[in-house]
Amino acid sequence: MAESLEEVLADERGRAQVLRAAGHTREADNLDRLLDRVRASAVDYLDWLSEAEARLRSGKSVEWLRARFAGWAAAGHARLDGRRRLYRQLIVPKRANESAAREAGRRGDRAS
Repeated sequence: MAESLEEVLADERGRAQVLRAAGHTREADNLDRLLDRVRASAVDYLDWLSEAEARLRSGKSVEWLRARFAGWAAAGHARLDGRRRLYRQLIVPKRANESAAREAGRRGDRAS
């Protein structure tokens, strides 16, 4: 089974630490820079949103998110952390005005 991107990045971060400890600072710095670029380019895949964050990002209801949870989980894009539902950022649709969503969240407005 192929390693996940999270596992690859973590393994390579460890490799950079080993290189640095062995005095290979330049190689370790180059590896860290590359890993930072990969992480930045894959942020939507790597970052997980709580159900509340997913609701604010999408403007969708909790019921809407939960109706899709099983399918998304089967594809590796949603998971349970204890009883908490998490969604990969890339799978959650983004509403047109995200700053308005944040403000609505601060005011305690409910999304549809």
